Amino acid sequence: MLLAAGCGGSDDASSGSSPTTPVTLTQADFAPKVQEALKAKGTFRVVTVTTDEGAPATFTTDVKLSGATADVAGSGEGNSVVRVGGQLYGKGGAISDDPKKPWAKYDPTVVQDPMAALSGVMIRMLLVQTMTYELIGGASYATNFTSAPGATAGTTEYLMTIDLPKASAAKALGEYLTAETVAQQKLTGLTAKVTIDKDNLPIRLDFEQGTAKVIADFSNFGTPVTIAAPPAAEIA
Repeated sequence: MLLAAGCGGSDDASSGSSPTTPVTLTQADFAPKVQEALKAKGTFRVVTVTTDEGAPATFTTDVKLSGATADVAGSGEGNSVVRVGGQLYGKGGAISDDPKKPWAKYDPTVVQDPMAALSGVMIRMLLVQTMTYELIGGASYATNFTSAPGATAGTTEYLMTIDLPKASAAKALGEYLTAETVAQQKLTGLTAKVTIDKDNLPIRLDFEQGTAKVIADFSNFGTPVTIAAPPAAEIA
């Protein structure tokens, strides 16, 4: 869902004053300013549509920026993942075969049996889908960075090619792409287009990764959201 940005006019817009013109961010300012704007809102929603060889897959995530790690609740294509207070829970697919206890808890600090370890890997993979917004941090490590007025009044589109080895080594991409993943998959660069509004809030992020095309739309900035662990009785 594409959130249309407001024109941002002043209180006396009806008297003929012109809309507020968004300030174009420099490459150095982009990530800090956008991340600061998201943190100020505290919560937001990201609807990510990934199109690969098959049908498009949609994953919807509510994010709450609090504490050392973001709390997230994401779901799509029959799978769900929750992180609250640093603890991870997932359900769907082969994560749990007990319909009465569909959720599994993942704690990477605990030695687990092979099946639990496999469930943990699947939960981590689901978590990555909730972290798409962390690509914004890679702007500082872009080898190409340009901007242009957005299609919607009050928005600006930024096109950047992120140096993935450098950005991931600096942990600028958070949990979305780690240095280990970048090295294992021999990733080099990623070109992304980010549309932001006059308040430096992201509206849309789109990029291609391998054969997949990803479009992430942002909304619900500052909307109260409750992210809680699944009921204990439903955890395997």
